[in-house]
Amino acid sequence: MNASLSRRRLLAAAAAAMTAPWVSRATLAATPAALPDKPLRLIVPFAPGGPVDSLGRLIGKVMSPSLKRSVVVDNRPGGGGIVALNAVSSAPEDGTTVVLSSITLVTTPALMSSVPYDAEKDFDPITVVGFIPHVLVVREDDPAHTLADLVKAAKSRPGALSYGSSGNGTSAHLAGALFADRAGLDVTHVPYRGAAPALTDLLAGRLQFMFLDVPTLLPYLRAGKVRALAVAPAAGARALPEVPTIAASGYPGFDIHAWYGALVKAGTPAPARQALYDAVRDALNSDEAKRYLASVGIDPGGMPPPAFATLIHDDLVGWKQTIGRLHISIG
Repeated sequence: MNASLSRRRLLAAAAAAMTAPWVSRATLAATPAALPDKPLRLIVPFAPGGPVDSLGRLIGKVMSPSLKRSVVVDNRPGGGGIVALNAVSSAPEDGTTVVLSSITLVTTPALMSSVPYDAEKDFDPITVVGFIPHVLVVREDDPAHTLADLVKAAKSRPGALSYGSSGNGTSAHLAGALFADRAGLDVTHVPYRGAAPALTDLLAGRLQFMFLDVPTLLPYLRAGKVRALAVAPAAGARALPEVPTIAASGYPGFDIHAWYGALVKAGTPAPARQALYDAVRDALNSDEAKRYLASVGIDPGGMPPPAFATLIHDDLVGWKQTIGRLHISIG
């Protein structure tokens, strides 16, 4: 997908936002207390464990002192993020319930005939917490050493190669489907219930390639079990500067970015949203968060709410077009 906001511009906006206020301090000084005096609930659309849950818990811990309140992580997996989003839509409009949504916020409406939310009308964006690059990988002993090698092998044996994903409609599936389409490949998609079983079959030789997010990939890459052929974001992956992009490997315009962002229920007062934005931005700028993000290969976010709203809109439009053209659905 080639969104109107490139990932390079998104990262630049996030970096600039680390020091820029969204609403003037004078405006805030004239308002009542931004948030009610009660704990903040941070809803994570995944089960405990894993890089996103760990990121949510870390951000919550670092935010707590600046917000002068406890931050409780509430894991609500299921339904492609719908369960977590519904929990926010039924919460008070006071800023004390925040969801750490994945990019499924914008892909699920294009994949399903009906969803119980409007991504732009039902939520107020706070900021992107992190960008998670996806990487096309093969087994370490695979004959393909470049993306061109893999494409040549697939075209020499139409229908013989398979790629796995963590499930129908996931970022890994969409990246694989879009790449196969752009490269003109006749390959089979094999969905799994999570990245781990798909990776097991890749290592066993039952799959030939797959897209993996960098946090999942890094331990296997360091152990010499997989080979990274190309990264999906056109701007590359900070954790893998030596790995070429798909766009630079013969497929210009290929630019898939997965993100996780903080949102609240639509109608939350601006002072509450500003307080949350400041707290998340400051948390991302902390040494503890910087070390964690670098260790797992997540690129930090931090863009102000208007820029995040633009990203949501652009991704909604872009993914609807792409998913419709590829005839992908999950119900």
